[in-house]
Amino acid sequence: MPRFSTDDTALLERRIASYLDNFPNDVICPLQIWYEELGGYGVPEPADTTAVTNVLDRLEGWTDAGVVRYEKFGEQRSYKRTKGISADELPQRPDKRLMVQHLFKVGGLYKTPDGRVYKVALSEVYNLRCFEIVDGHMAGGMVKIHPASELAKSLVPVAG
Repeated sequence: MPRFSTDDTALLERRIASYLDNFPNDVICPLQIWYEELGGYGVPEPADTTAVTNVLDRLEGWTDAGVVRYEKFGEQRSYKRTKGISADELPQRPDKRLMVQHLFKVGGLYKTPDGRVYKVALSEVYNLRCFEIVDGHMAGGMVKIHPASELAKSLVPVAG
């Protein structure tokens, strides 16, 4: 598998800027960009992380937010969106400011309208990773639920 090259800074900047234009959260770290936008795998080389960080340092609309702890990436230097979202944009982009990590408790049980129960194994920006619970046990494979989907909005916490 070929490794993504961060040597072309103009291409790197265009890809990161395009990705962040559609990014539904207001805080991001270089590792998230490395894995989710650039298709990186394994641990990035220090030069790769530095290249992504340098783009974020120059990118209009984003500022250094200091160190933030991520469930998936640990403590990482992060960047926060500085451009506000106008009221006119909110109806078209209702999940723009979504902080899914605060909506669903990892390890929590949630019931769907049709009676299925899911246990949240991981809560990420773009999806909830869940397992269906049948007779008190996990059944089947992992299910990904987009946090802004109608299914996610219909989930009701199960009293434990």
